[in-house]
Amino acid sequence: MELCQFSSGSSRQIAACIVASLPVFMAGIVLGWPSPIMEYMSDGRAPVLLTSAQISWMVACIDIGNFAMAVPAGWLMDQIGRKYAVTASAPLMFTGWMFILFGRQAWCLYVARLLQGSAVGIAWVVAPAYVGEMASIGIRGKLSLLVQLSYALGLLFSYFAGWLLGNYAALAIVSASVSVISGVLFLFLPESPYYLMLDDRPDDAATCLWSLRSYTDDDLQTELLSVKDSISNDRHKGSISDLLNRDRRPLVIVIVLAVLQMACGAGVLEAYAASIMSNTQISSNASAVYLGLVVLLAAVPFALVVDRSGRRPLMIVSCFGTAACHATVAIILWYRDVVGRSWLPLFLSIAGAQFFINIGLMPLLSVVQCEYFPSDTRALADTAVVMAVTITSTFMITTYQPVADALGTSANFVIYSIACLAGGLFCCLFMPETKRKSFAEIQVDFHKTKRPDGKIQKLSDYQEIA
Repeated sequence: MELCQFSSGSSRQIAACIVASLPVFMAGIVLGWPSPIMEYMSDGRAPVLLTSAQISWMVACIDIGNFAMAVPAGWLMDQIGRKYAVTASAPLMFTGWMFILFGRQAWCLYVARLLQGSAVGIAWVVAPAYVGEMASIGIRGKLSLLVQLSYALGLLFSYFAGWLLGNYAALAIVSASVSVISGVLFLFLPESPYYLMLDDRPDDAATCLWSLRSYTDDDLQTELLSVKDSISNDRHKGSISDLLNRDRRPLVIVIVLAVLQMACGAGVLEAYAASIMSNTQISSNASAVYLGLVVLLAAVPFALVVDRSGRRPLMIVSCFGTAACHATVAIILWYRDVVGRSWLPLFLSIAGAQFFINIGLMPLLSVVQCEYFPSDTRALADTAVVMAVTITSTFMITTYQPVADALGTSANFVIYSIACLAGGLFCCLFMPETKRKSFAEIQVDFHKTKRPDGKIQKLSDYQEIA
């Protein structure tokens, strides 16, 4: 039985994409888990007590596991399919929670976070590709929002559960139950029609498309042709050479956007927002929950305009809006250091930065990384994106405190503001628009060159793509 058999129309696509986004929901849970746990440890409510250095290593183990799994996850989704690659994240998550629940030594938490980091790597490589390939053109942007929305909900789940349960073991059990439920639901997922076509199974691709859409035989043939045209003509699995040569232009764009996503301060705000708001009238737990709600609030304008105004304008607004908010935070922090502490302007500025980050910089990366590449190199591109995000995130988080100690906290936000301004200019100059275009049409746009007489010609690799 597959999920697409008991739904109808667009609801089938939505149901499949919701389930496929559950690995990202679980990723949000494990990334938000240290926040309540550190409070438990400081209050003596945790069975494991860690030093500050050990806590830093525990948090870093997620990025280590994520980085280590980025390459295998891309290979895995091309070898066994998107569905089974997604499914592999559930047992890794569950095993990690068992180490957390029963472990009583620091190394148990290290192992747990490495395993969960591996599952996070699978989530960020496979889920965006699956969602983009399952969605029809008209709602692809909106459904890609599910990836970022699932992450935000996972963070909120961890914050709220940690706050309401107030118990180390109970939090681990509830979180582990999400892994079990997700693992069961993954078994009902349909396979991506793009993977089925790439795997030389056109009949299975046609069957899956028929069950996922509500359209006529002619519509089915049209979309099947579109799926077939989006696959490289030579039928071989994409190589690194294809990615670096044939798909070099889209690769450069998504790598820049991936670096920008973390250079804008998104990861730092998640990790240090409570610290920045310290000695104010808002508690650390309340700050985390309120900022998490802002991330969810940002999903509304994103969903309304991403398939209307397009990806490029939304990314430009996100970059310049975030730059303005970071500049405001820097000014407030500098004056707070000089003339005293004020909490409301600071909180509103940080919330504004979170809002603008999450209407473009965060959710759009998962949209364009799926749209910009043909199916044979999509997994490799997703791997490159995850590695770029992980390296940049680690660098930004580890340099935050040294910069703050040396130059003041406001200096960090000056840097983030400059990075966002540069990113906005890059998007104005180099980011193409892909709204309401099929994957094949996007590839045609990327692989056009101008002849000396000024006319447009298609590169040879894509002569047959219509």
